[in-house]
Amino acid sequence: MAAMLSRTIAAFCIIDDALQAMGHKDDPQAKTPASAILTLAILAAMELGGKHNKALALAKDLNLFTYIPSPSRFNRRLHALYPLFLPLLHLLSQVWKNLHQAQAYALDTFPLPACENIRAPRSRLFPHKVYRGFVPSKRVYFHGPKLHLLVDDGKFIHEVNLSPGSLHDLSSLLLLPLDLPEGAELYMDRGYESYLYEDLLREAQGIVPMVIRRGNSRRYVPWLQYLAIVGRRVVETVGGMLHAMFPRRIHAVTQEGFVIKVLSFVLAHNLKLLTQEMA
Repeated sequence: MAAMLSRTIAAFCIIDDALQAMGHKDDPQAKTPASAILTLAILAAMELGGKHNKALALAKDLNLFTYIPSPSRFNRRLHALYPLFLPLLHLLSQVWKNLHQAQAYALDTFPLPACENIRAPRSRLFPHKVYRGFVPSKRVYFHGPKLHLLVDDGKFIHEVNLSPGSLHDLSSLLLLPLDLPEGAELYMDRGYESYLYEDLLREAQGIVPMVIRRGNSRRYVPWLQYLAIVGRRVVETVGGMLHAMFPRRIHAVTQEGFVIKVLSFVLAHNLKLLTQEMA
């Protein structure tokens, strides 16, 4: 309990300072500041499997804040703060870069099933067939979005995006800004192999792509393959850490609510690393 409280307080301090740096101002009539609302969402993701009701009840029992809103009010406030999630992630990324100078990054895509396959035709959350995806490594289908993650060798998530499950993994190279320092190595698996995109990354942004290649590839080099396999393990570790925080199914009523919960897990993961780095 003490460790949970210390992490929650540290997360609140970081979020509050970040919102001030972003120039965010709360409505004068708001009883609960935006930093407290976001902290409650992070508390739910970090400790309670994303269950907001449990986070509100726990915060009320522990008197974490002066005023704890009702679940419906909290939900409306959190949805109103949705545009702040990605700017907050970007700001935390800049803070991490000042603390941890990384030259190696890894990119990967993870499926986020929204329901069981047999219920996919009746899915109200993601009703369209474009969300029907396939995981080649496991040879299974899933219904839901894909989570694209860019992490560094310190396990920090710098960029994130969600796309329909049917989109190819290569879409990550177009959806993400890939704001990396010049000369940084970017580790990717076989799904990202594209000579055109690799040359564009190398020439336009100065990024060194390290791709796990197929055996018949013209650019296959055995010793580079070993480095690519070892360097890409960090993103698999981060994916496992996120899945350990996820519930069995992410419960949401709207697509925006689903995205908010996913981004809350990502921010919770990053805030854990920041609190450990600053301790």
